[in-house]
Amino acid sequence: MTTLKNFLLSGFDFKEDEYESRLQFILLNSILSILIVMLTLLSFIRHIQAQDIQAVIDLCAAFASLITIIITRFSKQSIRYSIPILLTLFYLLITFTFRNVGIIGSTWYIVLILGAFFLKGKKIGLFFSAISILAILGLESISDVKYTMFQYFYITIPIVLSMTFLYLYEQRNEVLNTLLKKQKASLEDEVRKQTFELSKLLLKSQELASIMKNSLVEIYIVDFETDNYLYVNDGAIKALGYSEEELLSMNICDINSSIIHETIKKFKTQMIQNGNAMNISQHTRKDGSSYGVQSFMHKIRYENRDAYVIFDIQISSAQKAQSEILKQKETLAYQAHYDTLTELPNRILFQDRLTQIIAKAKRNKTKFALLFIDLDHFKEINDTYGHEAGDIVLVEVARRLKNCVRASDTVSRLSGDEFLIILEDFDSKESVSTIAKLLVEALQAPIKFQDKDLIVTCSIGISIYPNDSEDGETLVKYADRAMYNAKNIGKNNFKFYV
Repeated sequence: MTTLKNFLLSGFDFKEDEYESRLQFILLNSILSILIVMLTLLSFIRHIQAQDIQAVIDLCAAFASLITIIITRFSKQSIRYSIPILLTLFYLLITFTFRNVGIIGSTWYIVLILGAFFLKGKKIGLFFSAISILAILGLESISDVKYTMFQYFYITIPIVLSMTFLYLYEQRNEVLNTLLKKQKASLEDEVRKQTFELSKLLLKSQELASIMKNSLVEIYIVDFETDNYLYVNDGAIKALGYSEEELLSMNICDINSSIIHETIKKFKTQMIQNGNAMNISQHTRKDGSSYGVQSFMHKIRYENRDAYVIFDIQISSAQKAQSEILKQKETLAYQAHYDTLTELPNRILFQDRLTQIIAKAKRNKTKFALLFIDLDHFKEINDTYGHEAGDIVLVEVARRLKNCVRASDTVSRLSGDEFLIILEDFDSKESVSTIAKLLVEALQAPIKFQDKDLIVTCSIGISIYPNDSEDGETLVKYADRAMYNAKNIGKNNFKFYV
């Protein structure tokens, strides 16, 4: 198969845009091969029939065809003159054959015309059509047989029709080729334009990304639903002292300690209604220091999700007055959300945290436990040793409670000697029991007050989300009931809500 292909293509390789030349080589070599076989066979037959002159002509034509095949292998350009030589040779062969076969042989002119149209196009095709008709009309001059007008008409009409059909076919191909070339040129021009525009957009995007990344202004992109950071620039990394990986594992509450869920919700509402929102807040660095920022927020789409971008600009020394107001605002906000004695979240902040944790648990299909803690014998200590002793006990209790749980868990002071703890993402009920037991044991240790050892224990009630309820207020109420059950059976222990 490879040898045949090599022969038909004269040993040349053709590119995709050389399809027409490739087809010409295949047709030329195919026709020449057939001619060589046929003419050799015909020469042998003529020799047997004692038509030696015609046999020699046939052998010469076969030899000329063989020479043409050899010549075409020298260069791709050789086909330009090889085809006209072939067509002329074929024409002469057909014409001289009339001497013996008469008008029947004229049908070979149709084959000649087909080859001329397909190999060299309509101009050469029309030329050989014309001289073929002339040869037929002059048939009597080279033959002893006389033909009627009807016979001439009968053989000439198929040739004229073949010529007409082939001419129209070539004309149609030219029109189609012209249209295809125009369409190809148009498509190539459109592709160049689109490529140029895309290159400009890509370059512009890369420039904008570089500007954002290297800007001294802190730029954050935040998930609209979870408030987790999706993107932070170098300005934010340098200002806060965290690594990019650390910041991308945090949310906006982690660096804005005074901000609460309701405030964030208010900003989101403003962004939905107006497209943007503004705020003045305090950022806390990794080393614990803080600084004031002016925040500009805009709602956007980022990585196929709803998000908002925050531009934080540090407040300069020229804005000291505004910074003082900011500090006062932050102080008031802190006092409104934290217990001043124990520095634990108060009831207001606890409710906000509980709302956020319920939303997170619903979204992630996880559980959390709510622990209601009430101190045993605290009233006796307060009445016996005074409020100073009571305050020391509360501060120490708060410290011990925080040490028993993870940093991600919430420990808050509800009021007086009542505390609430939210334990997130626990493995099982047994793990909650382990932590509750640890809390009970931690509070049993004496607390030093002057030269006295004050003994305080606790009773703990536990409710589970969503097993007991999916409502925050109900969970607190159920944990409170469980706590009283713990007190009723002897205090200094814990009970789950049942």
